[in-house]
Amino acid sequence: MRFTAVLDGTTGGAGRRAAALSAFLREGLSGEAAGETLVFYNDQRDRDRLVELAPTPHIRLVKTGSRRFDHMAEVLVAAAQTSEATLYLFAGGPAGTELAARLACRTGGAVLSDALSIETAPDGKTSAPRILCRKSVYSGHMIGRFVLSARPWCVTIDARWGDAAEAAVPEHAALVRTVLSDVDETGDADAPPLEDIELVDSLSGSDLADCRFLVVAGSGAGSRQGVARIAEAARRMGAAFGVTRPAAMNAWAPLDRLVGVSGTYTAPAFCIVAGASGAPAFYRGIEKAGFIVAIDTDEHAPIVRNADAVVLDDGVSILEELADIIAARRDAV
Repeated sequence: MRFTAVLDGTTGGAGRRAAALSAFLREGLSGEAAGETLVFYNDQRDRDRLVELAPTPHIRLVKTGSRRFDHMAEVLVAAAQTSEATLYLFAGGPAGTELAARLACRTGGAVLSDALSIETAPDGKTSAPRILCRKSVYSGHMIGRFVLSARPWCVTIDARWGDAAEAAVPEHAALVRTVLSDVDETGDADAPPLEDIELVDSLSGSDLADCRFLVVAGSGAGSRQGVARIAEAARRMGAAFGVTRPAAMNAWAPLDRLVGVSGTYTAPAFCIVAGASGAPAFYRGIEKAGFIVAIDTDEHAPIVRNADAVVLDDGVSILEELADIIAARRDAV
């Protein structure tokens, strides 16, 4: 089986994603497999570092804009049409899930998220190649088995692979080929690289997976406006901003801000949760925080029992006042 590991190096946390992919290839992928890493990068200065992080000796580099999933998907589709790879592996999280889903949708393949392991599973009737994936279901209480047949197989790995011990960096002896993100039907690789105008998200500097200070808004914010006010307060305080699944499903914030089992696992030094009940699927995304403050009007909410400190009040107003205090102290320094 041939695979392509996809590493998004255009945003923070590339090292953690690379380590997760490396650990999965080492311990989570059974059977004979060989492949390469397709690395997306944005800044030329990061190029050499990303090459060293790649979990396979063979690498292809793609220059593209930060968070330009549309361009990344185009490159992946072009690669799938010419490559012998049947398996495409992505690190866990919203970005990996979106790219896997786009690739499967455009190529007629199969997609699965949060895989714990993958092994080949030949079909007894047709001998057609399939893979057997295992993943956690029912909030981690059971392990489900899923068979994927339609190719390419587009799979994101479970976020817990990011906690695995790092393997030795492979020797990247193979020639690194640069694949341009404006590849056309002629496959002209001599055309100048695509120079994107990056649409910078005001929060993109605080990557959820690596942030030290995190503010999370739940459905208790009450509306899109309430979530926007909390996001602005987080920005003023210098914190990363995330939301719970109910807030994301209400379209009050982008899906890449989702924290928890369905989104990003975080480990900030300090976390403020405003207006969230604290369901297990969400709490798993913040349980590694050094200190958790819950702001909620419901004293019986699960997050209140799990937090290190609790404020029983409206989260929107409390965070705005806290942002004012922090801003005033900064101005006074």
